[in-house]
Amino acid sequence: KSSESKKTYGGERPNADGSFNTFPIYHREVRDGWHSNIHCIGENFSDDAWKYRSCHFQNLCYDTEENSYAIFTSPEHIELEKALQHSKRVNFDPASSMNTTVSLGGVNPKWNKDVVALEWYPKILPVEEIQSTGYYALGNDKVLLPYHSLAGFNPGHLVWDDFLPIYTLLSIFGLVSKELVLMRMNVEPTMWASCQTQYSKCAPIIEKFYPLLGTDIQKVSTQNDTQFEIQGEKKSKYICAPNGAAGMGMLTDHGLKLHGWIPEDYETMHNHGRGASVYAFRNWMMENIGIAPETKKIHNAPYKIVFSTASSSQQNRNMTFEKHAQLLEEKLGSKYNIVVIEVVLSQMSLEDQIELVSGCSIFITVCGGGALTAMFLPKGAALFAYFNQGNKYGTPARLDWDLLNNMGYIRSHWLPTRPGEHDFDAFVKLVDHELDVISYE
Repeated sequence: KSSESKKTYGGERPNADGSFNTFPIYHREVRDGWHSNIHCIGENFSDDAWKYRSCHFQNLCYDTEENSYAIFTSPEHIELEKALQHSKRVNFDPASSMNTTVSLGGVNPKWNKDVVALEWYPKILPVEEIQSTGYYALGNDKVLLPYHSLAGFNPGHLVWDDFLPIYTLLSIFGLVSKELVLMRMNVEPTMWASCQTQYSKCAPIIEKFYPLLGTDIQKVSTQNDTQFEIQGEKKSKYICAPNGAAGMGMLTDHGLKLHGWIPEDYETMHNHGRGASVYAFRNWMMENIGIAPETKKIHNAPYKIVFSTASSSQQNRNMTFEKHAQLLEEKLGSKYNIVVIEVVLSQMSLEDQIELVSGCSIFITVCGGGALTAMFLPKGAALFAYFNQGNKYGTPARLDWDLLNNMGYIRSHWLPTRPGEHDFDAFVKLVDHELDVISYE
């Protein structure tokens, strides 16, 4: 890997008028015809449609004095909204109406009625409001994205409930190539298990993982602690981006259900048909940290078999695999050219974790946050996910099954965490089968 291969962004004028959260900004006058536009998708015509909508904004602005967002309407849009408010205009629902809302972040079903705190939309102002002062513009290669973190202290929740929705939102509107200007939004009431209530636990995790988004912790603030620095006299309170996006509610890996704890989690599927987009998300994250995603070859010996040991802080999911590794060496070491590796991924840098897993043939771990790294497996590899056979809900806890079973570029197998001798025999035979498949692909 090489830091020189990390994604870079350009196109900025050399003499900025200041900075916003370290990003260069340039003062601009409001030209004739300048205004905000929106395009929203996901409408389901119900009271909770805000959880499903996602919106793309042209000229999304941040008010540095009120710590809030704003969009500026054209005279034409004002007239449209007046027409839509007519009492006889029923079932008239344009995708560009500004009378709408979205969810700032992924929805945790455990938040119950408090989840309405995530319902959000920028303040709508007439363009005359900004004409006298102009605005400070972010570069054309930037996209401004306010979001709420579901549970960023957990790597699995961070990547699959924050990062995956962010990428999906960018992908929907063709914004993946642009550099993220993220703002982590605080809401009231505060959400249980969110970064807003547990930032001291979130900070070291997001600092480690933010590079996957092409950013770092110094470039991301909440709406209440932004860094707005101007050279000379401040001419405007507004920071505007040519592109903005928001609306992550149903773009997580679980939607309105939990991750596999209760029987109801298995009654519906949320990620069916999402394999290609998840693989694109994988590649995008690897490119952001300077690892070429398509260079790893798994079909040439020696075949790497990686055991992720002690991958969970939960005692009932904190497995080691000494016997499994020993059996593979004894039973298959003379049949195949294999390298068996046992690692504690939490003790490795993020880049080293991805370098290792993206070049292995078989990855063996316990489900939950410890299985996150499996998404960096190369095409054709196999995941062995161990799960607890029962929990307090009486359900085999195949956590994150919905996502892992729909990653079309890998084969996912599920095994019990308390194996008997017959399970060890089946494990060896399954590895034998996988190596046979991999060696002939």
